[in-house]
Amino acid sequence: MEFPEAGEHCSVSDCNSLDFLPVKCTHCSSVFCKNHFSPVSHSCSQVPDNRVTEKKAAESFQCSQEGCKDGSPLELRCEVCTRHFCPAHRHHGCTDAPRLSKSAQAAAVRKEFRKIKEETDKQVQERLRKAKNRALANKIKLMKMKGSAFGDNHIPTVDRIFLAIAPPLLGKEKSSARCIFFSKDWSLGKVLDSAAKRLKVDNKNDRPDEPQLTFFTLDGRLVSPVMDPTLSSLIASGHLVDGDSIILEYISPHKNEDESDTYLDPQSLSKYSFTI
Repeated sequence: MEFPEAGEHCSVSDCNSLDFLPVKCTHCSSVFCKNHFSPVSHSCSQVPDNRVTEKKAAESFQCSQEGCKDGSPLELRCEVCTRHFCPAHRHHGCTDAPRLSKSAQAAAVRKEFRKIKEETDKQVQERLRKAKNRALANKIKLMKMKGSAFGDNHIPTVDRIFLAIAPPLLGKEKSSARCIFFSKDWSLGKVLDSAAKRLKVDNKNDRPDEPQLTFFTLDGRLVSPVMDPTLSSLIASGHLVDGDSIILEYISPHKNEDESDTYLDPQSLSKYSFTI
């Protein structure tokens, strides 16, 4: 007994056999029997053509070494010059050049360092020589000051600080300094009062509206804007030295804070004499 509705006939006209397990072609969607289901067996016209029709030449990298004709399927780039070289010429000298350059640079740096060091050493030695000469000069100056200075004899010798103080000009063409010693523990205000008394200078610092006596450096600047620091603290901070030369002069009580910190007229500074 036949079952005409079961299965399907093969789409190949020469076959047309009934197959109960037909296979549908994924390309042309036709039904085929087990003998013709493959695209090749039924010469399927919908199969994509994947055949290679053109042969592509294999890529070759030519060596960058002059005169070398060797090629390589792999590119071997130099890390320095980024050019390709074959294995035979991979050591072409390029990688050695930076080392030589760095070595030369290091040598140049060392040479420059030695030059700078020699110059610096000369400057240091010169400054030390000047400092020694200055220290020696200050020591000699201090010895001279001790021979002529006057002050409160009750001050212990070890506590004495010597200063050469030029009194106010008061219209005169010249003011000669006198050497006075003070206690290292005295405040600058007490030193000023003592100096004014011994130099016979009128001191009206207790009257705010009157010209105020103040100590100045030889370039016309304040020794200190306040009178509280002791001589020992001013010496420790470098504002004064034992045997220093300073000027005692009047200043207007109405000087503005925003004015220059140079209080004395530069032309008048030459009128103060500090010959010890």
